[in-house]
Amino acid sequence: MQIPKETDDDGIVKYKRQGRKLCLNYQVWHENNPNPTQDEARALIAIAQKLVETAINYVDNIPYWIKHTSTHQLKEHQEYLKDNQVPYDE
Repeated sequence: MQIPKETDDDGIVKYKRQGRKLCLNYQVWHENNPNPTQDEARALIAIAQKLVETAINYVDNIPYWIKHTSTHQLKEHQEYLKDNQVPYDE
């Protein structure tokens, strides 16, 4: 499996972004080619195949995700806001 190099961080695979971009390319292709020839339609098939490949890679990598959760103490956060928030003047 090839991991796309579309991100600055090598540890994060951005299949969501790649899938979104391919979906937009698919939609834009339809808008720009209202009456395509069969040869032009092969480009559409290539986009669709790449989208399927990306979706499969996305699903295959779900077990390897590192999930993070963070908890903020509300009292500490309110104190921070009180000390560091600039008042809004109308």
